[in-house]
Amino acid sequence: MPKRTAVIDIGSNSIRLVIYQRTSRFGFHLICEKKAQSRISEGSFQNNGYLQEEAIQRVIDALYAFKFIIKDYKVRKTLIVATAAVRNAPNRSEFIQRVRKELKLNIKVIDGNKEAYFGALAAINLLPLQKDAITIDIGGGSSDIALIKNGKITQTLSLDIGTITLKELFFDKNRPINEVIFFIREKLQAIPKEFKRVSNIIAIGGVLRALAKSIMIKNDYSFRKIHAFEYEYQKEKEHFNKIVSATNNKELEKLHIKPNRFDTIRQGVLIFQLFLEATNAKKVITSGVGLREGVFLHDKLRNSKGYFPKEINPSIVSIIDRFNILERSYKNRVKIAKNLFEVFKNESKLNDRFLRHLIDACKISDIGKDLTIYNEHKHAYYIASQELNWQYTHEDMLLIATLLRSKGDKLIYKPLHKEHKKILPSKEELKWLGFIYTLSDILDSYSSKNKLQFHFENNSLTIHSQIKLPLFFYEIRNLKFPKKFDIQIKLLDKS
Repeated sequence: MPKRTAVIDIGSNSIRLVIYQRTSRFGFHLICEKKAQSRISEGSFQNNGYLQEEAIQRVIDALYAFKFIIKDYKVRKTLIVATAAVRNAPNRSEFIQRVRKELKLNIKVIDGNKEAYFGALAAINLLPLQKDAITIDIGGGSSDIALIKNGKITQTLSLDIGTITLKELFFDKNRPINEVIFFIREKLQAIPKEFKRVSNIIAIGGVLRALAKSIMIKNDYSFRKIHAFEYEYQKEKEHFNKIVSATNNKELEKLHIKPNRFDTIRQGVLIFQLFLEATNAKKVITSGVGLREGVFLHDKLRNSKGYFPKEINPSIVSIIDRFNILERSYKNRVKIAKNLFEVFKNESKLNDRFLRHLIDACKISDIGKDLTIYNEHKHAYYIASQELNWQYTHEDMLLIATLLRSKGDKLIYKPLHKEHKKILPSKEELKWLGFIYTLSDILDSYSSKNKLQFHFENNSLTIHSQIKLPLFFYEIRNLKFPKKFDIQIKLLDKS
């Protein structure tokens, strides 16, 4: 697979370019993202679906600009896909041939089922694993749906309703909202009954991300990261209603909708609301990834059946690759953390799920030093909070970042932002995790070849070491213990 891959998505409303840097077999990160408001479907609904010359020219101009960017980034593989507006156009062949002739670019038109598949593939690989879920991607010309059962895509469906469709057929003509609702419900009747037995909905696409962002702001949610943001539909139903019934842009602005979404947000939210009610869904998980990531991963993971192995987290792999962290530099630290977690298990009452967070923090604990050793724990916190995206919940992201920032002192249970307390585990759990993480880091600094054994009994931790640890007690002088107990060191018999 080429080191850099570009994906261009020609949608009904916009055309987007993303470029991914491959760092290893399972590591990658985004290095470029561009968007143009091409509106290729503009005017097509009034002209029997035919793409109009002005719209075609906007797309060609955008592709022309993207071509130079791709060349500057030395991309060796470019994947271009077109969705509903192009696939439904009677003159799509002429458009594709024109692009090929003028720009030497090849466009692949994908059907709605393939579009739904790519979105679901991205969600399965890059969101916290939902064994059973429904994905929905509401675009300008279609709404594409996939059913995920036991972590696999089992069914896909494409409905020919989208934001631009509703805008041009109903909203621009000021037709009664009841007509719009009737039209959408008629389309939703095509949803198979299997889709109505799943309570988790994965929301894909720009409109649904804009909706999630408005909910975040309304609720003063402190961690402003869209990917993996969750909410319950019933709790936000009133907010949905306010957006749909907004009569002007000022009202939408007060509901925390950005101007670039004013003309499509009401249509998109209405489709989504009726879809949620038709499927009896309860929880919404917002996805920051979709079609483009699915196209990229379908190509990247073709030798592993389209999925990352269960033990692989692409965010951790990418960070390790990019910061040149060698396995030998964290292997011993991880081993110590595992042993300490087990030794303190009864005393700390920590849930087993926290071990994964502890291990991941140990693997990337040196990332802050790549900038400077001064305040390296603060640098590590910032890098982790930005780069830990894939397969993590918001609690996961914040907890790992907070561990990196802790250094075993009061910072671990005094989050950088007060509101993060609502997302993070309890104060007692944070104390124990911060203590184990920092103690592991201190003990690892002596020697990776030093075999350590631990024993905790009668409020005393005994560390059995093969070598002397002369600075150990000095180094733990500021370490905040989760409870009062003694530490003693005993030398192991080297024989």
